[in-house]
Amino acid sequence: MITFDKLKIVADIQAIKVCDETRFEFIEKDGIVCSLRYYQEHPFLLMIKVDYECGEVVIEFCGKILGKDYPQLISKDTILQCFQAIDALGFCKVDVDAMMDAEVVKCDVTKDIPVADVSQVTDYIRSHIRNYQQYLCRKMRNGNVVVEKNVVSKKTKKRMTIYDKGKEMQRSANRPFVEEYGLEDAFSGMCRFELNLDSKEQIRRSLRIADTKLMTVLSSDADPISDFLDAAVEPRETVPMTDKKSYLTMLVLKDCDYDLEKVEAKMRELTPSRGTSIRDMMKPYKAMMEKMGSQQESEVWEDVRRKLK
Repeated sequence: MITFDKLKIVADIQAIKVCDETRFEFIEKDGIVCSLRYYQEHPFLLMIKVDYECGEVVIEFCGKILGKDYPQLISKDTILQCFQAIDALGFCKVDVDAMMDAEVVKCDVTKDIPVADVSQVTDYIRSHIRNYQQYLCRKMRNGNVVVEKNVVSKKTKKRMTIYDKGKEMQRSANRPFVEEYGLEDAFSGMCRFELNLDSKEQIRRSLRIADTKLMTVLSSDADPISDFLDAAVEPRETVPMTDKKSYLTMLVLKDCDYDLEKVEAKMRELTPSRGTSIRDMMKPYKAMMEKMGSQQESEVWEDVRRKLK
């Protein structure tokens, strides 16, 4: 079942009833109220915009809206609970049937899996990018690894973040939420994979659906996280270092600080011919890195892939 940690949906204005306008910010144009806006970040993200000009309501919320059931994430099994949490705030009332016909315009497809060492998983991904020009891979200061498809168009852009969810929930900003809902150990040892889809076309393509109606999105049987990893990450077989070629391969890796991205940049610099396959040229360096990483890393990655299925 597909799960999400964030949804942004657009519905007909009749899908919500405002019970207390004083909780909203009034947005005026020429002295006339054209929309109402509500925004909060704690204890969970919630944005509601009632747009009178467009005749629509925009709602964005994250999985923390589920409270103690946050580990279940947003899905077709928990979406009603999400709307009930909005109703419980007391200043508006959601028409669930109408909201199910809303359009999903942005979403974060999310999956948490247990792993022994999250850094081992993220290091493997960083050293096994299939093509460093097609996919940008960055390690952030907080330890998160971001893999992004290197394209200009928003319609085809994809971005995945992989990180230690247990550590993230231990941060001071999350402590009140964790303590309030008794989630102290809920994410311990969990590695989160979060795929950001920021356009309706990207949602349709990634989820393999014909439209982006909320119920259609929640009912998708696609596996976009695995699809993205299959395209971006290249598992490789090991090779023995038993000859001069292997020795020279190791020297190049050492000169480039064992950073495959630096190796690829150097190969492109030294190989101006357009007819040369950079992917083929990189194979011995990637294979040697695989050998250095040991068979254990490959087994860890295979276990990750099994758990993501």
